[in-house]
Amino acid sequence: MTPSRVTELLQSHPGVGRVEAAVVRHEGRDVVVAAVESTEYLSGTVLRNHVRQHVDGPVGVLVVDSLPVTSDDLAAALADGRCTLFEDPRDDVERRVAAIWAEQLDVRAVGATDDFLELGGDSLSALGIISAIEAEFDRPVDVYEFMTASSVRRLAEVLR
Repeated sequence: MTPSRVTELLQSHPGVGRVEAAVVRHEGRDVVVAAVESTEYLSGTVLRNHVRQHVDGPVGVLVVDSLPVTSDDLAAALADGRCTLFEDPRDDVERRVAAIWAEQLDVRAVGATDDFLELGGDSLSALGIISAIEAEFDRPVDVYEFMTASSVRRLAEVLR
């Protein structure tokens, strides 16, 4: 995946204004990270998943107030967690929870550390996910427990 391809994909999203993308080094690997000026409220997770609908590979999206940003700014955003990468589930419980979230939220893939609300989750989808989780794991999950967990990884920890 190249910065130009990520830029092209992000610019195809109706809520995106300007985009700048670069390859940065993160934890020993090259990652394409894009800085995006949005024209409406969009989370970096939603935009990252928009890119992942078309290509696989490590990509991060940082929503910014204004461009330009430097590749050092993008690397710093990755390092301090302002820009998250797609993180694959680590085990069977995380994979099963992620699959339920992906189906209920109608997204191609959900990463282990993705935030429920940033993925576009709302009260109706929360109830659908809770119902599916209870059926899959044969264990009750209350709304507070679900919303407090907020990510696949943390919910999987609750279910273990």
